[in-house]
Amino acid sequence: MLLLTFLSRLLCSAWVLAIVSGLLIGCQRTATPERLPPQPAGVVPVRVVQQGENARLLRGGRPYRVRGAGGLARLAEVQRAGGNSIRLWTTDYADALLDSAQQYHLTVLLGIWLGREVEGFDYYDPAAIQRQRREVEAQVLRYRHHPALLMWNLGNEMDQQASNPRVMAEINELARLIHRLDPYHPVTTTLTGQLGMLRNINAWCPDLDVLSVNAYGSLATLPADLRRLGWTRPYLVTEFGGPGWWEVPRTTWKAPVEATSTEKAAFARQCYQAGIAQDTARCLGSYVFYWGHKFELTDTWHSAFTRAGERTEITELMQELWAGPPLTNRAPRIGQLLLHSLPATASVRLKPGQRYPVRLLATDPEADPLHTRWEVTPEKPFAEENEYQQRSTPPLTLAGVVPAAARLHTTLRAPSQPGYYRLAVVVTDGQGNAATANFPFAVEP
Repeated sequence: MLLLTFLSRLLCSAWVLAIVSGLLIGCQRTATPERLPPQPAGVVPVRVVQQGENARLLRGGRPYRVRGAGGLARLAEVQRAGGNSIRLWTTDYADALLDSAQQYHLTVLLGIWLGREVEGFDYYDPAAIQRQRREVEAQVLRYRHHPALLMWNLGNEMDQQASNPRVMAEINELARLIHRLDPYHPVTTTLTGQLGMLRNINAWCPDLDVLSVNAYGSLATLPADLRRLGWTRPYLVTEFGGPGWWEVPRTTWKAPVEATSTEKAAFARQCYQAGIAQDTARCLGSYVFYWGHKFELTDTWHSAFTRAGERTEITELMQELWAGPPLTNRAPRIGQLLLHSLPATASVRLKPGQRYPVRLLATDPEADPLHTRWEVTPEKPFAEENEYQQRSTPPLTLAGVVPAAARLHTTLRAPSQPGYYRLAVVVTDGQGNAATANFPFAVEP
């Protein structure tokens, strides 16, 4: 009997010892980075380190704060301005863009586009889910060893008109998949500045390394909003700039009133200081939007460069914030654009064919001679539920409504056809810099 008791205790002790040893080994594995597979040639490892509420991004073992721009071109100008990273929304043309970024010593936040509920993707459809997982796996396997890769970004604004927790649960599954395929680069996903599904992200996405947010008017309060909603992990601002077309005053016919390029730069500066520069504990950096030219409702709304390639004031601002080299020549400044002596917020109505005075108040910091390009286009129908393609297709310019040789002060002949229109001007200094403004108006009998 005594022998049986002794053997029983011995076995129990061995069992306990095995469990404790297993736990110790497990802890040791978790804490020992050298147990990762051998690092592939060329890979620059990136990781997020968080101690309490303080977070840092380390690239190649060194602290790395993102000074980034969202865009597909003008990478040399990102580097010259003092930036260090670009954001891509998809892997389209990623081979050439990653190589180009590497050439200019820039990293890439590489987007993997995911189906969104707002566009009809069904996260209750197992076949669609599996197909998307295979697509994500193929993209990660293709680009995971590129030396310019900084981080993976799953989707863009996945909270747009989304209420299904399965969206966020699937994002977490994809994050886990990427971590298995690529242990050397963090994973993030991007929400809108309204933070509609942040609580679901908190609950369903423990495997995300970083949260990303596109924030314009909401950027100034973003650090406080994140804390209020319970987010204590690090974050990136993946889009910011002038006020968005969804958050500005509108005319009585719902046309959004666009800020001048000078107003956009001032707005972006204020928001950057409050929402990015001040939060050194958790904000890992940001990407200004859009580094290049793109049409969205207007030719200039998000564009840091004009259609002809001139730099606007927001590029100067970023060069200053990124601590780039001092500028030798700056963009023109716009005070106001007046039509019939009224500001753009006045819901101006004109009569068909009538002539009206136009006045642009503009100056140049170096007193360079100013030149103008005027145009009038039909207004894009405004509805927030409009498809992106509708918002991004430029209308044709109307001929003969502004004199060809128009200067800062000119005359507008209202179109003969009743409807809604927009008067736009680009003022240039002949040194590669420009300022922009526009004015919505209605033509009624």
